[in-house]
Parts: sequence; structure tokens; C-alpha cells
Amino acid sequence: MRSFLKGLFKVLLIVLLCAVTFVGGLVLGSYSSKTALDRKFTTLQAVHGILLNDFYFGQNTDEYSQQLVDDAIYGMVKAQGDIHTEYMSANELAKFTGSLESSFVGIGVTYTVVDDQILVVSVIRSSPAEASGVLAGDIIIAVDGESVESIGIDNIADRIKGKVGTEVVVTVLRGIETIDIPIIRNTISNTVFSEVVDGIGVITLTSFSDGTGKEFKNHLDYLKENNVTRLIIDLRDNGGGYASTLNTISSYFLEKGDIVMREYDREGNEILDTATGGNKYYYDKIILLANGNTASSSEVFILAMKEYCNAIIVGEKTYGKGVAQVTKMLMDGSAIKYTDLIWKSSKGVYIGGTGIVPDYEVKLHDILYMNYLTIDEGVFYHYDTVSDKVAQMQLMLDFLGYGVDRVDGYFSQKTKEALISFQKDKGLEVNGVLDEVSSSALNSEVVRSWQLETEKYDTQMNFALNLIKQ
Repeated sequence: MRSFLKGLFKVLLIVLLCAVTFVGGLVLGSYSSKTALDRKFTTLQAVHGILLNDFYFGQNTDEYSQQLVDDAIYGMVKAQGDIHTEYMSANELAKFTGSLESSFVGIGVTYTVVDDQILVVSVIRSSPAEASGVLAGDIIIAVDGESVESIGIDNIADRIKGKVGTEVVVTVLRGIETIDIPIIRNTISNTVFSEVVDGIGVITLTSFSDGTGKEFKNHLDYLKENNVTRLIIDLRDNGGGYASTLNTISSYFLEKGDIVMREYDREGNEILDTATGGNKYYYDKIILLANGNTASSSEVFILAMKEYCNAIIVGEKTYGKGVAQVTKMLMDGSAIKYTDLIWKSSKGVYIGGTGIVPDYEVKLHDILYMNYLTIDEGVFYHYDTVSDKVAQMQLMLDFLGYGVDRVDGYFSQKTKEALISFQKDKGLEVNGVLDEVSSSALNSEVVRSWQLETEKYDTQMNFALNLIKQ
């Protein structure tokens, strides 16, 4: 099973790797025929035994023995210096493959944790959460009457998930109001969305997952029924997915036999991935939106569309992942995913480490590139202080339309007045002081405004819509 994998997701997996197994190494080390490789594994076994039985800080327990083995295999893989190559335990593999599924059962929200609060980042279109009134920027504080603190942040996702047709009550904090929202769980499709804007077809493609190819075709058919002849495909934050899905989607735009990409193995052998043809859709003009998180399969697709369809790229330079991985299962249900190929475009363009430069570079507001604002409990900033936290607050207030005179981190009188206006509007204590409460409210409002008023703030999409009409 070959896949082009999300760059950012892989970084997260590297951080999460903590429970891997090393069955192969220990079994090989016990073979009676002493080949050179066997002797190396015998040495590894000897070191393992010393740490287990003689090391002062060691422990002669199964748990510690497993930890030593885990550390050995993780270290061996990590030492190769390829961030795209990694070992995954059975549990980690399940999470990884789950991330490449085009549908799941749930309510349809994505969230992040900020200062031990669960902040809803986005609500998936046509999802149960959207139908029930959940909004981006809401803070989840309880599930089925039990507080998040009691459930544990790490267990929230499992508590919200469930069987199709069952109800879950999610309690959210919206501003200063607490709201109980009953939601009926359902199957969520979350990789392709489309709409017609002023006669222009707009498709958002979030990943190249297992069922995305068929789903994408359904949206193309919908646009065709609406006589769409100009198309924008939004690939921002699309970190890739399956090569087979990439081929399927590319084949909707390319002729049969057109080269989607050229792959090369370690011996230099070339493998051609060609379009299957038979289901081509025609458009007068195509624009692709991209950013720094657009990676892997998305980058292959962009170059194929540019080289064959004269597609125009708008946004920011892409991630630059010019390698492919294969995942091999091991006996205990774990797996190793390792780089086995590099790829180039049909014209031989290699973008590994450099990315794809857009034809039109367009930036979003600066605050949308920053992490969430966090203020420790008991810490506050006021007039005439200077801090990076103040600078971020100033950018947030500017984004939300509150007039600030500077964004350099100096807490000016104008900054205080803008913060007071925000606090009044949101029903907060009006003191002109940046503290934990105000920072949480600012985070929620920025997320909510971006999600609910995207047409106002999305300079990249607006630029593309204007450009495609020309």
C-alpha cells in the first residue's frame, strides 16, 4: 500500500511514537547460525540484558524490557534522518490509516486544546454538528453532562464518537453563555466539498483518502449539471494521501496515458504513473489554491494540472515533499513506513525541499499564521507594558476590526481602548487588561470569524475568484 503522506501529520506522529515493538530484532538475534548480521543482533541482545539486569537505574520487569526494545527500534529508524520514515505500533498504525479514511462516525467537528480548553476550530459542512448549531469558536466544557475535566482531554474524542443514530449532548461555552446541544451521530464525509459562487465552481479537497476519488467525481458531476466552465480547486492544508486516489482524480482532467508523475527507486529505475482516462471533464480555466501545508500528492496534482491543463496557482509556496513511502506490516500488527521512491513531474521537475512557487503569491492576515494566544493563570498585561503576547493580541484585535495603532507589542492607550471595546462587546469584565479570560475570548472570536465569515477574510480565495472571471 503506497501512500503520499502528510508532512505535518508525520511530524505529529514522530512526537507521539512511544510504544513500539521489536520482535524481529530479538528473533534474529537468537538464530544459531552466526552470520555477521546475527552477531550484531547478539550484541544488541547483550546490551539489552546488561541494562535489564545490571544497570543501576534499570528494572528487571517486562515493562522496562519492552521500553528498552521500543527505544532501540525507534532510535534505529529515527537515526536515518528521514522525517518521512517511521515505525508505528499497532495502535499508531490504526490512527494513521484512520486519518486517511474519507468518512467516519461522529458529529463533525475539529478541535484543538488551548490552555486545557477544547476549542472548536471548524465544523464540517452538512454535518450533525452544523445542523445542531455548533459553531467554530465554541469551547466544549462537557459531554453528556460530564465535565471535560472529569472525562480527561485525551478521552474526549472517544466519548463524542459512537454508533450512527445515537445521541450525544455536547455542552459548549459561547462567550459567557453555556449551551447544551443534543446531536445525533452520523457518518461524516470530510474530504470533498463544493459550491457554485457567481457561476464559478469551487471544490475544496482536504486529502487524497480512500474514497475521495469517487466523492470528487460526484462533485464534478454536480458542477457540470450547473453548467460550470471555470473551476477553483482549494488544496490548502491538503497534506496528501493515497497515490491511487491521486491517479483517479488526475485522470478526470488528463488524457489516457498522460504521465501523472515519474517515480525513481534507489537503483534509478523509472516507474511511470499514467492517467487511466475515460472520465475527463473540461474547463475553460482552472485555478489551484495552495499554501505551505499543501504537500505530497497535492503537489503532484498541482504540477500535473499546470503542465497539462495550464492551471494557475494562487496562494503560497507549497511544502516541498518529493518522496514517496510504502507501508509494510510486521508480524505483531505494527508496521514500518519508509521512503522507497522519489518522484518528479511529467516534465522532470523535482520539488523536494523547495516546494512549488505560486503564479500569484497572496497572503492571509498575519494572525492566521500564528499559534493560539496563551496566557498563564495569574499573568496579565496592561497599559505601558511590552510583550510578544501584547503584539499577538494587537493583531487579533486588528483582524476583528478593532482599531489599534500598532502591532509591535507595546501596550498603547489606543490598544487599551480597542481591548475595552472587545471586552464590552463580548460581555467580559471591562478592565482593559489582557489576561487568561480575554485571551480565551480572543481565540474563540478569531476562529469563529474566520470560519463563519470566510468570504470576508479569505484574501486568497477572493483573489482567485476575481482572477478566474477575467
